[in-house]
Amino acid sequence: MQGESSVAAQASFRPGRSLALLALVASALAARPALAEPGDVTASVEASAGRGYRAWSFLGDVELREDTTFLTLGYTAARPEAGTAPTHQLSLGVDHLLGTHWLVSATASLGLPKSTLTPLSPERPRLSLPAVDARTGYASQALLLSAAWDSAGFSDVEYGLDTSLSFTRYPLSREVGVLTRTGATLRFVREDLLWVARPSLGGRLLLGTRWEVGLRAGLTLYSQDPLTAGQFTDEETAELARRFETALEARRAMLGLRTRVNRDLGTGVARRVSDLNATTGIPTAPSRFDFKPSLTWRPGRVVRGQLSYAFTRYVAGEGLSHVLATRWTVRLGGSARVWAAVALQEDRREPLEGEADAGEPSRVRSGLMTVGGEYTF
Repeated sequence: MQGESSVAAQASFRPGRSLALLALVASALAARPALAEPGDVTASVEASAGRGYRAWSFLGDVELREDTTFLTLGYTAARPEAGTAPTHQLSLGVDHLLGTHWLVSATASLGLPKSTLTPLSPERPRLSLPAVDARTGYASQALLLSAAWDSAGFSDVEYGLDTSLSFTRYPLSREVGVLTRTGATLRFVREDLLWVARPSLGGRLLLGTRWEVGLRAGLTLYSQDPLTAGQFTDEETAELARRFETALEARRAMLGLRTRVNRDLGTGVARRVSDLNATTGIPTAPSRFDFKPSLTWRPGRVVRGQLSYAFTRYVAGEGLSHVLATRWTVRLGGSARVWAAVALQEDRREPLEGEADAGEPSRVRSGLMTVGGEYTF
């Protein structure tokens, strides 16, 4: 690889936040700013929105050892839909460059406890039916290990590979409160512990100075079914059904709660929260596997454009999603860059018992947008 392609390859492999937070590697590998000087600090901010979803992330690199070791700090907040509590995640990582080809990193992240109250049914004194509400919540603790190899040569065709493995612990809690005729509150409480392991693999191929082809894939493994973890037993569900006017109303309320819980878990469990943006899509349920091919074009040093497609297969019974996205990055001098991405997402739900009565759509389309910026000082 010659000229600019050589610089781009080395810059993309520059240690820092891209591999410590592997969730951002697909967008950051080839879009890093010019090689930083010793002691430089890089800070970035990104915001995403789509179909009630909101997310904000702040990331930073601090050099610990000249050109070889970097400390990565991150904070992400995400709200899966209107009316739910946001998820707050803190991360701390270390990147270390081994020679000119290898980069290894480790990241620990902590998801702060969250709790969301969902009204299921209002009180109906004339029918002697109490108010029913549900409170759902979870927290997380995760460890991510990753390694990347870059050819870092000077030929017209260069390539890079990376792999990662994460382990996450999720305490999941569900609580339903029912006001009885005596004024006491009847509560059904359940808490489960869900473990999640996620291996992933990525690769990129640089063709000359203008083109890059990339592919990423990941598999998510669960210690138990994430659709039933923390949910209520059949006996508890039957007891709750007696608090509604009709069986159909009870079914609709429970299906609505399940949909909200699955969307919330999809954001927190399907992937790392910091990986959710317009180019990857917003999961509406826990995922089983996903892959994302991409094509990047660099007409010069200032502008970079990318076209990508992301496919996610959710766990059994929850369908799949398609995301078609484009992302454009503009470099503002040697120390700053900004980017924006837009996408169209389609989720296809598999019909479940009772969903036809509840009016659940089989297909949902939504638009997504992400904007961000980075500055090195």
